[in-house]
Amino acid sequence: MFWSWGSPMRTLADLDPFDPDVVQEPHEFFAALRREAPLYGLPNGAYSLISRYRDVRDAAMNPEVYSSNLVAVMMQGLEQPELLSFEGSAARVDVLATADPPVHARQRKLSNKAFSMRRVAALEPAIRTLAESLVAAILPGRGARWSAADWVREVAVPLPMTVIAGLIGLPGEDIPQLKRWSDHAIAILSGTNTPAQLAEHTAQVGQLADYFGRRVDEAALAPKDDVLGDLVRATEGSEALTREEVVAILLQLLTAGNETTTSLIGSALRLLLENPDVEARVRADRALLEPFIEEALRLESPLHGHFRLVHRDTEVAGMPLAQGSRVMLLWGAANRDGDEFPNPDAIDLARRNAKAHLAFGLGIHHCIGAALARLETRVVLETLLARTSALRRADGKIAHVPSLLVRSLASLPVELAT
Repeated sequence: MFWSWGSPMRTLADLDPFDPDVVQEPHEFFAALRREAPLYGLPNGAYSLISRYRDVRDAAMNPEVYSSNLVAVMMQGLEQPELLSFEGSAARVDVLATADPPVHARQRKLSNKAFSMRRVAALEPAIRTLAESLVAAILPGRGARWSAADWVREVAVPLPMTVIAGLIGLPGEDIPQLKRWSDHAIAILSGTNTPAQLAEHTAQVGQLADYFGRRVDEAALAPKDDVLGDLVRATEGSEALTREEVVAILLQLLTAGNETTTSLIGSALRLLLENPDVEARVRADRALLEPFIEEALRLESPLHGHFRLVHRDTEVAGMPLAQGSRVMLLWGAANRDGDEFPNPDAIDLARRNAKAHLAFGLGIHHCIGAALARLETRVVLETLLARTSALRRADGKIAHVPSLLVRSLASLPVELAT
């Protein structure tokens, strides 16, 4: 049974972070971390968790101490984490989210063009057309008042995947396979894998890296006006990207560019369904969609956190943290810290510091695709509200993808009325 606000408060001693119920609904565990152990070592010894807003913010803003190089992944039940290995694949090259200065600055400078405000804004008409098509497909047919759909499977998954594939410059017919590979890439970091599962995920990511290698070589012959073309052109000049860096950047853009937005679109609708007063306000004033999306990001951060490697001895919340330690900066826990966000578990459409959340990270590693994720979510929710008169939860289980990394719904049954 999931914990509810009316249940007795449990302590960390009562909560196993690998328990399936805690993985599904981790916010009680996050609250216990903030309250009892703001620096908490996982039982399997893989990572320590940092959970309070101030501590997470300080670590994210200090890349000299907290390296982003990803050196190991968690696996349930192991005393030591598993080292990543892609058998020489370009997928193992540290780029963007897993790179440190000065390498990160060079990569980010050359990658920023891909997600410039001009390019993102220019995508809105195409995103709107796609959103209208996906929403129209789940509306009631002729003569019916209500229809049932799985919002995640039928809208939240295909929209971001189609958008990011098109932005990169990948063929539409490759999208189903790209999604399967992307799911494997995300699953590597779930923290719930067996050794056999991790090996399979790693092999599939190697195939995705090989695919991108072929695409890079093809694009090099005649670069187009897309992200793939931009990155290929960036392999020339004094600060040029290597081919391996381009492949690794493409892998990151594809996986993060669809998974986190899928998570946001799914969680946002769930919050509307569970808060009909908020839905009514947003229906009456669509300008409230923007602060609502910020609250959805804060309350249900698409990524629970990111990993860091400690480069020198330091302290967190007055407790020592040794050089060589592996930590996870918990965006999802920090974003419900009442010291930073009053009434932290409620949706507040007038919150003064609405954009102070850490759902997109902070500092030099702030998500390169944040503006695109916000745009996609706003457009699809505008479309849904414009085409419906009422929404309600349908019968069926709401479940999240089992993961210590991502906060993503596996399904969201919904009923719609026009």
